[in-house]
Amino acid sequence: MKIVGITAEYNPFHKGHRYHIEKTREAVEADCIIAVMSGNFTQRGEAAVMDKWTRSRIATEEGVDLVIELPFLYACNRGEFFAQGAVDILQGLGATHISFGSESGDLEALQKLAEDMVRRQAILAESRMHFMKKGFSFAKSLQLASEHILGSEKTQLMAEPNNILALEYLKRMLYWKEQGCVLEAVTVKRHGSGYFGKDAASGYAGASAIRRMIEHDAAGAKTYVPESVHAKLTSAHVPAVMEKEMFRLLRYELIRSGREELSEIYCMGEGLENKLKKEIVSADSLKNFLSAVVSKRYTEAAIRRLLLYVLLGVRGPDPLGKPYARVLAAGERGRRLLRHLRKDKEQQIPIITNINKDGQAVSAAGKMLEYDCLASDFYNLISGRSLYRFSDKVIHPYIKGDHSMKS
Repeated sequence: MKIVGITAEYNPFHKGHRYHIEKTREAVEADCIIAVMSGNFTQRGEAAVMDKWTRSRIATEEGVDLVIELPFLYACNRGEFFAQGAVDILQGLGATHISFGSESGDLEALQKLAEDMVRRQAILAESRMHFMKKGFSFAKSLQLASEHILGSEKTQLMAEPNNILALEYLKRMLYWKEQGCVLEAVTVKRHGSGYFGKDAASGYAGASAIRRMIEHDAAGAKTYVPESVHAKLTSAHVPAVMEKEMFRLLRYELIRSGREELSEIYCMGEGLENKLKKEIVSADSLKNFLSAVVSKRYTEAAIRRLLLYVLLGVRGPDPLGKPYARVLAAGERGRRLLRHLRKDKEQQIPIITNINKDGQAVSAAGKMLEYDCLASDFYNLISGRSLYRFSDKVIHPYIKGDHSMKS
């Protein structure tokens, strides 16, 4: 059986995503396509414009066979951990291939660079620390270190966001290859506009451009999204509204918390808690607060993620646990795969279809799953939705052609 894994945010799902799914199924002749998707918060630390249940349902209706949630602590993290969590889940579900978009479309070049980075990871880590001490961010330091060690000609691929994530997927796939599990890579060259742009002639626009349209001109997004998505855009959550509510709660939390308490937050380093407490007093909006805190060392995405860790109380140097597969939506092929996996005695990854009934899997997921639920509660709070009706413990996965998932 050919099982292809995709990692996505679908924030929101657009025609470029559908193109990726179609080209992937065509290239691999896939029997089943699994999407590991971010939950209610994205890798950049932003609230999604539609909740995870709505986005996973759309994905299933648009060609994905099974949608699994990428746990919050992996989804809302830097690229290395984002990719690690996704690839590990897909490997645990028996994926034979992993497909990802890239600006280059040159799989051979991407694989060669990933292999070089893995082979020379020790010296790259040393060089990266050198650049971080000069005040550069983690991502920028890695890029500069790679240019220094591997040469700028090879590392020019790292200038584009999808290529960067592609390299992280490939590096994690190399890890699994060393463990005796070979995952074949498939890349689909990004079609149409870039992440931040739009091209009405081709009908393609990046997710960031579409989110801006939702805020200012939702009708204008019709050209760039499938009809099933456009019908839901009028009820999409406006980012500015959610950020206003988030900022109100953040101000209280930063004022309430002591410096020592804040210093224990995941990814809080180098006295950054002092900067947060200082700037929150005079900032009158999240935008202004970010402007005051963001620096060459700390990117906006890194600060946004850190603020979510503060609000959710994520503490400790390494809260990441082993991944699990929590089902958000499934079609018939996805259901068949789940039935097969449940019968497989060698199946290792915990599978959760009902958070209230899958006791053993829920116990295995532990604190990581608690953060998923807490992140959902927080999302419901800042979007003005019922904490009960939209609770992770109340909503069941969407099953194409059915209403709920039976465990």
